Amino acid sequence: MYEIWGGWVITSKGIKENYSLAIEKDKIVDMGPCEEMRKKYKFDDSIGKKHRIVCPGFVDAHMHSYQIATKGLTADKSLLEWLKKYIWKWEGELTKEKAKACAESAYLHMLHCGVTTFSDYTSVHHVDEAFRAAKKFGMRGVIGKSLMDRNSPSQLQESTDTCIKESEALIKKWHGKNNGLLTYAVTPRFAITASDSLLRGCKKLCTKYGVLFRTHTEENKNEVKWEKKTYGESIIVHLDKLGLLNENALLTHCVWTSKKDIDLMAKKGASLAHCPGSNMLLASGTPDIPYMLKKGVNICLGTDVAAYYNFSMFEQARLACLMQKEERHDPHAMDHTRAFAMATKNGARALGLHNTGEIKVGNKADVILLSTTHLAFSPLNDVISQIVYSAFPFAVDSVICNGKVLMREREVLATDARKVMYRAKEILGVKK
Repeated sequence: MYEIWGGWVITSKGIKENYSLAIEKDKIVDMGPCEEMRKKYKFDDSIGKKHRIVCPGFVDAHMHSYQIATKGLTADKSLLEWLKKYIWKWEGELTKEKAKACAESAYLHMLHCGVTTFSDYTSVHHVDEAFRAAKKFGMRGVIGKSLMDRNSPSQLQESTDTCIKESEALIKKWHGKNNGLLTYAVTPRFAITASDSLLRGCKKLCTKYGVLFRTHTEENKNEVKWEKKTYGESIIVHLDKLGLLNENALLTHCVWTSKKDIDLMAKKGASLAHCPGSNMLLASGTPDIPYMLKKGVNICLGTDVAAYYNFSMFEQARLACLMQKEERHDPHAMDHTRAFAMATKNGARALGLHNTGEIKVGNKADVILLSTTHLAFSPLNDVISQIVYSAFPFAVDSVICNGKVLMREREVLATDARKVMYRAKEILGVKK
């Protein structure tokens, strides 16, 4: 048993000062004032300092590790230009070696940003490499193969049967492995590239294995026009008719989703992965987050790398607030406490992980420590507000996932960080 402690601990019941968590194996088994806890237990190790904030690990609910190689090349592009000219070309030429380098590089970046749990869309090929990297790093990963059986480049498009069979093989191989840290998500890319036959197959897999369903939805106006022309209705309504809109569904973006369809999402219990950074960078638009919150939709946050350029959940929480305030000219349109919840417990809920995302007794020990010695916390007046509006990844001091220390005082213990970065520089890169 060891302790994690700090001058401030963000628990499910509020912020506690000079507080200690007792960690046994993978769980938080007790918590209380430091002095009392040290009298009660004989700890084998102690992680923390007086000038540390103990915080739930961040949950990046939407990202694409295999796209990290395109960083720096995709700025100032429209969604479809970005996809066709860079992303699909890169993914179509992806090798096993490059997939491994992408996954390891992305997960290393996330560790430095305080992410303990992530939802990775990978690509069509070499999905095993992402699972292997997540296992190596000791992170909590929800990973899936991108499914594309129509309107796609030849290197990425597969038959419906291949999409379903390969997905099922990956579920059997990886779902629930590494002591439950690894789970699978059935992942049709988006409506334009996924036939109804494929979507019905996805439904069968989700029902049979109890895995998450996730897809991109209504990110772009042209995408919405295509859906109305093809289906005669929105993709939200269409997914509902196929039995895919439920508490097990995580939809990403929903920038152009109508109030009527938001009502349907709320009724069915579907979650939203909101990616404010990529929505702004690609000029996709501003989703109606206040209305979704009013209706009770569970909203989490995703970095959407490489449609955005970094894995900072601090930045996504900040942008989630600023985007709504600016769009509606209302300083109350989105507050920092909600943004913080979106970056932590809401993400865990959306991914079907009900024992993480908050610091409380019985939950998994997925915890990060933030240093208050940085200017972002000087002076420290409001812990949550300053995490959202002031902090950056360099404040992340230590990262613990499932009770295992992955980074301690900025030193990555889970892997050789220098080798990962060197490998990425050597073999990754996209020609313009």
